[in-house]
Amino acid sequence: MTDVERRLKMSIISRSLVPNISIIDPLVLLTKSEELIVASAIDAFAHAVESYLSLLSSPFTEHQAIMAIRLILANLRPAVEDRSIEALENLSIASTSAGMSFSNAGLGVGHSLSHALGGMFDVLHGLVHPILLPAVMRFNLPNSLDKLATIGRIVCGPRMCSEEAIAQAGIAHLERFFADFGVPVRLRDILPDRDCLETIAKAAVHDACTLTNPRPANWEALLGLCQEAW
Repeated sequence: MTDVERRLKMSIISRSLVPNISIIDPLVLLTKSEELIVASAIDAFAHAVESYLSLLSSPFTEHQAIMAIRLILANLRPAVEDRSIEALENLSIASTSAGMSFSNAGLGVGHSLSHALGGMFDVLHGLVHPILLPAVMRFNLPNSLDKLATIGRIVCGPRMCSEEAIAQAGIAHLERFFADFGVPVRLRDILPDRDCLETIAKAAVHDACTLTNPRPANWEALLGLCQEAW
């Protein structure tokens, strides 16, 4: 929810909000625009990556996150280009799996920043993540090298190289993957100027998602992420 006076986006989290039954119908996606499908899928992808790296991750959440990563990479293009029912169903499964992962493991500073940014500016939440996620993954490399190397192998396929090299290759591949869908890939594409970056960073540092990020981050570090993504 957004406090429009303070220009602050807030999450409400409670066990009472978890449904007993959830109906996931991929046919609903046939009525949605290409932009909305792409934004929702990349948001789910960010859910999967950040919950996989989270300090609260577990074998249960890691399995759900990896499944979501694989499904989104394989199915987003046919879902958008052909409106393939099978691909749309797989995206729905991926989104649900990523939701099960982050609901239990939490997220990271990418969502902290996107919440702060969404509170200040009326931007589509899912279109912030193609901009921020690569920078967030690079920021977390020192503390999550093994897991980011695992993602790199999923994205790029097995390679004979170091853990850091495959992790960096995976991040670079994801940048190209996002750009191919014509979404914004730099903060300058969605923000009026750089003057707001410090305010966004200072708001994001207090977000609950910052607590579960694998690498500790103060507002200066978050400002550095924004500057890298500018």
